Amino acid sequence: MPKIMQVLEHSTLRIGAEQQGVTFEKRHWKQLFRYHDEHAAHRYYDMRHDGVRFRSYVGVIQAGDLTIEILPKVDDLDENSDAPLQKWRDILLRMLRESGTLRMDSLSNAMLREKENSLLDIYLDLFLNEVEALLHRGLVKRYRHTEGQQMALRGAIQFGAHIARNLVHQERFYTRHQTYDHQHLHNQLIRQALLFLPRLTSSSTLRGRTARALLQWSDTPTIKVTAATFARLVFDRKTEAYRPALVIARLLLLNHRPDLNGGTNDLVALLFNMNQLWERYLLRTLQRIGEPLGWKVQKPSYKVFWEATTGSTSQMQPDILVTIPGKGNIVLDAKWKRPQGRPAEADLRQLYAYAHHYNAKLTALLYPYSASEQAVQGTFKHPDHLPTCVEEELVQCSTMFVQVGSGQLPAGTDDLDNEGYLRTSLLEAF
Repeated sequence: MPKIMQVLEHSTLRIGAEQQGVTFEKRHWKQLFRYHDEHAAHRYYDMRHDGVRFRSYVGVIQAGDLTIEILPKVDDLDENSDAPLQKWRDILLRMLRESGTLRMDSLSNAMLREKENSLLDIYLDLFLNEVEALLHRGLVKRYRHTEGQQMALRGAIQFGAHIARNLVHQERFYTRHQTYDHQHLHNQLIRQALLFLPRLTSSSTLRGRTARALLQWSDTPTIKVTAATFARLVFDRKTEAYRPALVIARLLLLNHRPDLNGGTNDLVALLFNMNQLWERYLLRTLQRIGEPLGWKVQKPSYKVFWEATTGSTSQMQPDILVTIPGKGNIVLDAKWKRPQGRPAEADLRQLYAYAHHYNAKLTALLYPYSASEQAVQGTFKHPDHLPTCVEEELVQCSTMFVQVGSGQLPAGTDDLDNEGYLRTSLLEAF
């Protein structure tokens, strides 16, 4: 049975902490420390002498035999209860799907319902689904140039190398010729991820599927993978189908710290910035529910609000711009961190500038729902030195609390709708 611990963003996991019979040990702390020291993991968590404090990233870290799931922090959540943690694990998965961060259309319901499957197992299941779809469609072949010794003349003789190598063995030919096969970068990267996958899971089902898939890549050579390797990828009409699988392969291969001693203590981190995830989730949700109503929902383009005499500029860009027929433009700014009673002054100043540059009469800060918070409505005041204007011309600014699931229902209640999308209060707000 896999060892899984669930924690919240901005929480601290201390050495010796236990959860359902699983213990965070000193060796796990050392693995996280090495990853923190050698990679850019300071974005994800901070090291303490007796534990690890996580930052505003959610997802999964696997350190050897321990899988740590980092879930969104909700102020009303009881951290000592397993039911709310499981609920927000499910909600995180659906936020990832709704935001388009991961393609989860083919994810099996059984994989989602099985509590023993970690978030990492779910990523791996998604990857294998995409790989199996590629195999069903048929792997893409490409031409490549091959240079070497041949016993029969094939292609163009490379005379310099041929004379140097075959002065005695005149029955051989050193040639350069074309080969049409599966050995190209897209297939090589898929194979590297498949080779790595068994080290990340104890699931016999996932390991079996991986072994069967690898049989189709038996002739593909092993390559060294870096970020530059993925940067060389070029997609065309034939290889576009590889993109979803390669997105996950990139996450797996580039966020992996191998055990240099050859053991099983690899570390892999698949983490997402919660503020960016919240913004993408709101944008995609609004597009889904608003466009059938005639709304135009978009991530607007940048606009210059300051320009220096030297030519340098400063630009601004709201998170979401909604255009509603008959109501004009609405500027929305997504904030995952709760306002604690009132919005921050810096956020209000930002919205004030957005309103004037994007011709909006209504602005709003969008926070996740909390029973302890109340929505606030207000108006930006008109400057005294300008001609007076009527109340209707003033820019409105408010805070809204979006229900990610139903905040009023008990933690164990299944409050997800039939389409698999999370409920939202945005439609009611407008």
